[in-house]
Amino acid sequence: MKVQFLKSTVREFPPADKPEVVFVGRSNVGKSSLINMVTGRNIARVSKEPGRTRTINYFLLEDSVYLVDVPGYGFARVPKEEQERWKSMMENYFRERKENIKMVFVLIDAVAGVQKLDEQMLEWLQFIGVPFTVVLTKTDKAKQKELSRTLKQVKGYVGETAIVMSSAKEGKGKKEILSRIFS
Repeated sequence: MKVQFLKSTVREFPPADKPEVVFVGRSNVGKSSLINMVTGRNIARVSKEPGRTRTINYFLLEDSVYLVDVPGYGFARVPKEEQERWKSMMENYFRERKENIKMVFVLIDAVAGVQKLDEQMLEWLQFIGVPFTVVLTKTDKAKQKELSRTLKQVKGYVGETAIVMSSAKEGKGKKEILSRIFS
């Protein structure tokens, strides 16, 4: 699979000449690991420390679609002012690129379950009318009880058809995610 890093930016986006697929989720939910698993390359920087992604990162997949990795929300250890800048940057990005965004993958940790900030993200995406799919990450680490609880929480927001189970470690969900990216 052909993929290349294009740029990290705060507000100077690439030309709106290709559809964009965006990966959002809490800090440390596994966005970069998932992007690496889906593309088959270690192209997105993975860190064990929450909040390492601080810009909007563009990758070009198969010369036809932009994959967009955005800063995580939640428990990143950064000053409140930095979190406010990220929030403003995200709102600006979605406002400017709404017509170009064809899918948002909302990553939710299968072990931790749906958190308040995840609920807010799902409600906000519904409000602004952007199509999204929930990707449950780290399913390999979740006990059956945790997975059942998280699935029940998510189904309350999106139903069953907009959920993909994934594990970057095991490669689970890759086919489903690529199918949604290219459809």
